[in-house]
Amino acid sequence: MPLHRVSLDGVPRWYLIRDLASLPTRASLSHPPAMATLERIGSSAFYLDETGGSLYKLVRDKYDWRQQSAKWLFRDLLDKRLSGRSAAAREYRSNRIIRRAGLRTIACRAYGVAVNPGNPLGSLYVMEYLDGARSGERHFLEQDEAGRRDFLRRMCDEALRLIAHGYVHRDFHFGNVLVDAQGELIWIDTHVRRLPRALARRQACLEAMLSPTKLQGETYRQLAHEHIRGALTTTKGYR
Repeated sequence: MPLHRVSLDGVPRWYLIRDLASLPTRASLSHPPAMATLERIGSSAFYLDETGGSLYKLVRDKYDWRQQSAKWLFRDLLDKRLSGRSAAAREYRSNRIIRRAGLRTIACRAYGVAVNPGNPLGSLYVMEYLDGARSGERHFLEQDEAGRRDFLRRMCDEALRLIAHGYVHRDFHFGNVLVDAQGELIWIDTHVRRLPRALARRQACLEAMLSPTKLQGETYRQLAHEHIRGALTTTKGYR
């Protein structure tokens, strides 16, 4: 994994990166207003390489090494960065799974981890930047009631394709899809988990995927539940 220098607002940081798209080893990133929208939806920091058209997603360590040094050492440094289980590595693997299920995702260009242990932005994920696409959350909120229900059903149909592949979304909400100029869905923040084989655990996992907080209220959660349960009952996948 080559060493890359990534400057965030003029501050250089070093990352070991698995480069999938021949990225420059030195990148100077900007933070335009559009990044604030992405950061409001999620919990990561986003920066843009405007010359290369790449979006950099940086995930902050869960613990502060100065205040919770033991937890930071064992959970952030050893369990994530050094073991190869960083958020970026897991997102790359999930991205490939979703693609194999036949869904469209943002192309991953690179992923890696910070070299300096004191850098709190320990996980780095680089993806294609689609300037013409807009957030699924914004698209949902701009629809009338019929349009909102139709959009939610479309998301559920795509979730069903992933379920048929043996996996479930871990963070199923409108902000984790983009809508392109043709109205097609593109999945972002692609964390998934394998479905358990035991029926009771499988049902619990599918129930947990649908949250009223993430789906703009109980009415839409119930609609999604009925749609997915109806489809899986027909195929004997959810009884």
